[in-house]
Amino acid sequence: MNNELDLKSISSELVLMREKHETLKHKILKKCPECEQAQFKELFAHAACAIVVLDENGNIIFTNKSFNDITGFSQEESLKSPIHQIMLSSDLDTANFIKNISSNSEYSTNLIFPMVHKNHDEIWVDMSVKNITDDSNSCKSSICIFKDITKEKESELRKEELIEELMEVKELQEDNSAQLNLLLHELDDKNLKLKKEISERKKAENKLRESEERFKSLSITDQLTGLYNRRHLQDVAHAEFDRCKRDNKPLCALLMDVDDFKHFNDTYGHSAGDEVLERVGKLLRQSIRDSDRAFRYGGEEFIILLPETECKQAILTAEKIRVAMAEEQYTPNEGAPVHKTISIGVAEYEPGECLDKMLKRADDNMYQAKIKGKNRVYFSCETGSAPAS
Repeated sequence: MNNELDLKSISSELVLMREKHETLKHKILKKCPECEQAQFKELFAHAACAIVVLDENGNIIFTNKSFNDITGFSQEESLKSPIHQIMLSSDLDTANFIKNISSNSEYSTNLIFPMVHKNHDEIWVDMSVKNITDDSNSCKSSICIFKDITKEKESELRKEELIEELMEVKELQEDNSAQLNLLLHELDDKNLKLKKEISERKKAENKLRESEERFKSLSITDQLTGLYNRRHLQDVAHAEFDRCKRDNKPLCALLMDVDDFKHFNDTYGHSAGDEVLERVGKLLRQSIRDSDRAFRYGGEEFIILLPETECKQAILTAEKIRVAMAEEQYTPNEGAPVHKTISIGVAEYEPGECLDKMLKRADDNMYQAKIKGKNRVYFSCETGSAPAS
């Protein structure tokens, strides 16, 4: 009977103690929620640095994800394994330190060393070690925190290699500086002489080229008007004519003559006539495209070749020139203003005809413009002949 009472009393006291324990635990967690073990492990598990906790014998009792990522060993492979079997190092002193990491109860250090990844690659780590002791100053556990510094270490080693290479180069330069300076001096002298020769040769070549270009320009350019001369017309016209036939492209010619030029010359003198011709040349250059070519055909006659141009467009160009010419004003001998006009014949290449025939048609059309009253454009295309104005 007494035994039953004792058991009931003990059971009641046990229940009461459990309730007090739960109450006390609740108060502690309420005042300090970060002390909860689950939260503490969660922080460690997701820390950016690798963390491993060892027991007093150096066996792994906890690792986080970063540790598993850096070493290549899973948590299952790491737990209960000695740290020196996971973090293998090719450095003997480091390997011995890791093996005896828990032997010194006051040990706290930081070291950088190479270790071997699970896949046998060598990586560099920066590790801090702290041993935690009990009241008797005996090592109870160890915490190791480290990070992978392989890239930084490789950069450092490469930098050291480059410095060594630079030092070797510097020594080599110093050893051969005297001879090198002598060779450079001789080379400078030779370069100077060579530069002078090259400079003189370039000057001679430039003068020759300028002379050739000037001679060529003089040989193909009419000096008064600045247009191409009749001699150059033959070369350009035949080339454009051949290209027109080969590529089946249109080609037009404008043949023009200043109206009553002889009378103007006789009235005001050749100097005034030259001014008219010079201004006609300027007007023609301003009125055509870069691909077109204008020539002084002779006296007061001019020819323009219009590649890849159909008759309608050629007529518009001719009319533009005619209008601009009629608007030009001259004051010969400081007299009353005088206007000069121009008659223009237009012809487009027709399949089967030769160059001379096309130019002859342009010439005939120009004379038709003269006959019909001057200061006008007359043209003939494949569709026939008709006056433009």
